Amino acid sequence: MTSPAGRPTQPSIRVAGLDDVDAIVALTNRAFLSEQFCVTGDRTDAADIRGRFASGLFFVIDDPAGGTELLGSVFCSVEHSRGYLGLLSVEPAAQGMGYARRLVEAVEQYCRDADCQFLDITVVNVRNELFPFYARLGFGAMDVLPFPVPERARQLLHLIKMTKPLRSPAQMSSDRQPLGA
Repeated sequence: MTSPAGRPTQPSIRVAGLDDVDAIVALTNRAFLSEQFCVTGDRTDAADIRGRFASGLFFVIDDPAGGTELLGSVFCSVEHSRGYLGLLSVEPAAQGMGYARRLVEAVEQYCRDADCQFLDITVVNVRNELFPFYARLGFGAMDVLPFPVPERARQLLHLIKMTKPLRSPAQMSSDRQPLGA
């Protein structure tokens, strides 16, 4: 895709619908093939993705070549003042092109608009290449959680919960001041 000035344009991000479930499943499983050394089986299936629509939404980037293929997807949910980002997936051949960063930014904006103060993610402890990526995006390790499906683990696994503040400390303290103060 090119702009009227002849420069390449980035495909737009949209909110996915239930008609995107199969494409999200396929993309997510391709993107998470890199975890086969530590986790057995596919990362997700249609029932899992459909179920996530009940508690959140997916942002997706369509492949500009058309069809039902996606270049990227990410799950987002909000609970109270915290947002959650999960299943960040980019087509393996398109990784390193900025799509993951754009999807994370879309989730951040959505969560800010929902008045979230923090955005959380969980990362499998052995995915060492992901920690610097998320650190560059402002996430820091906050907690260790049990691996949710230990029967699928090929080795001892746990999750690292990483958190990013979405509002400055000044914004958060001003939110707590009574009206008229």
